[in-house]
Amino acid sequence: MEERPIRAAIYLRLSRDNRGSTSIASQREDCRAVCKSRGWDVVTEVEDVDISGSLPVDARPALRSIFAELDRFDVLLVAQPDRLARSTAVALSLLQNLDAAGKSLATARDLLDSATPDGRRKILSAVADAEGESSLIQARIRRSRASLREAERWIGGNAPYGYRIIGDTNGGKRLALHEKAADRMRWIVGQILEGETVTAVCHALNSAGVPSPGTVSSRTGKVSPWSPTVLRRMLQSPALLGRRTIGSGRDRRAVVDAAGRPVSVGPPLIDVETWDSLQTTLAARRTTAQRPRLHSSLLLHIAHRAECGSPLHYNSRRLLHGGGANDVYRCATGCKVLISAVRLEEAVQRRVLGEFGELPFIARIPVALGQPDEHVDQLRAEVEELAGRLANLRGLAADAVQRQLESRASLLEKLQSAAPIPWDWTSTGISVSEEWEVRGVGGRRQILVDLGVRVAVSPANNQRRWTPDRLHISATGPGPLLARAVG
Repeated sequence: MEERPIRAAIYLRLSRDNRGSTSIASQREDCRAVCKSRGWDVVTEVEDVDISGSLPVDARPALRSIFAELDRFDVLLVAQPDRLARSTAVALSLLQNLDAAGKSLATARDLLDSATPDGRRKILSAVADAEGESSLIQARIRRSRASLREAERWIGGNAPYGYRIIGDTNGGKRLALHEKAADRMRWIVGQILEGETVTAVCHALNSAGVPSPGTVSSRTGKVSPWSPTVLRRMLQSPALLGRRTIGSGRDRRAVVDAAGRPVSVGPPLIDVETWDSLQTTLAARRTTAQRPRLHSSLLLHIAHRAECGSPLHYNSRRLLHGGGANDVYRCATGCKVLISAVRLEEAVQRRVLGEFGELPFIARIPVALGQPDEHVDQLRAEVEELAGRLANLRGLAADAVQRQLESRASLLEKLQSAAPIPWDWTSTGISVSEEWEVRGVGGRRQILVDLGVRVAVSPANNQRRWTPDRLHISATGPGPLLARAVG
């Protein structure tokens, strides 16, 4: 009976394909030559290119396919041991798997065979030598990178926004200011230090059609909008001081030399004092809510823009010095109506209490239930507030707010379509001023709603001083209370 020829599976691997002695082509030629001279049948041939020899089987698609069909071959053939692995641990694991399946490993150039003790020893020894060589190469690369990081020159990649790459006198590269982009970045920093939010700054830049850093650096011409997340990371990066940085996202930090000094690769875009102020401002916003909780602003859905009637939304802005706040009401449509929340609320409070404060407080109650029910008003306020938030959100945050908005709008529609509840007004025995004093912000807002108060705010028109003349306050209800006020 004629003996069946040995079946060989050829495995070719290279971290990076080239035309040298370890190229895929040269490995294939050597392996095929051995199979021909020994009369072996090649049943499969696979290759892993751009795959490290230190990776296990599961991380190598071609090698994984061979080990998934161990019954197809008798011997696994490679050009030399380091083509199988450059890690003794990985090589030993592969040999053990082959042993368990009754297979062996052979090399084409050294003619080694794992089926013999001497061949097995020499294969593992060659892999150990390759592993040592890899460790030396990696150590040299790390030293070279460390040396480049400490050198005051640009080592590659896109320039940070506000900079451009230029050549230096030593044949290397450095960063220089890109005047137009640098001025824009200084404007952004100034806006943040004046109390503007990162989201609002992005909205202003996108509305003005200013190209984002992603658009400027795109090689495909893709246009991308300014993103609050990306802009916040830009503002937190030490690159604004002309320093080399390492890491990404929140972990980005300045590279320091052996003496612990930051490595400079270009002129600072802002000075150190401004940088410190900027970081303090951004840090304060990370720990402080950007807007108050729902219904905590006194004039929510009561204050509007005089020209178009658009509602003014409440924005919480934290100041650097003293840790105080400079909260504002601003138009939901993004126009120039911007007014201090403290001044606006104080002016409205003075006007309302001055006109209605001494009158008896009349509570609005449902006749059928005998108990106050503000559920519909609350839902309506939530719907309007969520709609205002949604205009300035994107991505997952926008999706979450959209779901909340749809849920509350659906419930509001159901309640409003139900049979209306009859309401009446009843005297409480105390004055409006007394009731105002014992209520919180949400309760005071409800008093304004019951009085039918509406506040129309006009733009400042370049006037730097606050003046109550910008306000027009009207009240439309309830009938009995207004009748007494007029009388």
